[in-house]
Amino acid sequence: MKRRIFEALEKIERKCVLTLMIAGFTAINTGFAEQNEEIPEESPIAIEETSAPQPTAIAVGENGQIQLSADDELSRAFAELVERSLGQDLTASVDEPFEELPPPEEVVETPQGYMSYTQVLGMEATAYLPTDGSAEGLTAMGIPATYGIVAVDPDIIPLGTRVYIPGYGEALAADTGGAIYGYRIDLCMEDYYQAMDFGRRTVTVFVLK
Repeated sequence: MKRRIFEALEKIERKCVLTLMIAGFTAINTGFAEQNEEIPEESPIAIEETSAPQPTAIAVGENGQIQLSADDELSRAFAELVERSLGQDLTASVDEPFEELPPPEEVVETPQGYMSYTQVLGMEATAYLPTDGSAEGLTAMGIPATYGIVAVDPDIIPLGTRVYIPGYGEALAADTGGAIYGYRIDLCMEDYYQAMDFGRRTVTVFVLK
């Protein structure tokens, strides 16, 4: 698309140059160029500053459409000139936002931004409290159980793996449980009411890189 615009501009420039050359030849034939009269000096004319709007840069979006300012008449006129050369309606995209690029593949959108993942698992999830595993509140990895710690089957998700669960957040697979095997996962909660409110449900687990 950009190449076509530059080619159209080059054609317009050639037409302008040709017009100036014809005007010069016409002036020579009429004897205008042969006049040797001395031109009297005149005092310079003061140029008043105006508030005329300057043409805004015309940007080409990823979708091949040209973006213009709705109140910029100079840019609009320029677009119409290029449009006649390209045969394309450029003013139709006035004020349209640039097309948002899709996120790269194998990433999940989180409140902290996009995170890359290596695997997506559908799992049955339950909730537990820090002291459900041990009186000391320690996990199978020996770290304190708290919100953001999940119990998994190490044959499915190795201990030490970071995961992301929509509705729960980013978590660390650091615990195990006698009833947690296969595609089951236990999410550590902060208190009893939060665990009861979560209950048992099916969740999507993104295994992060």
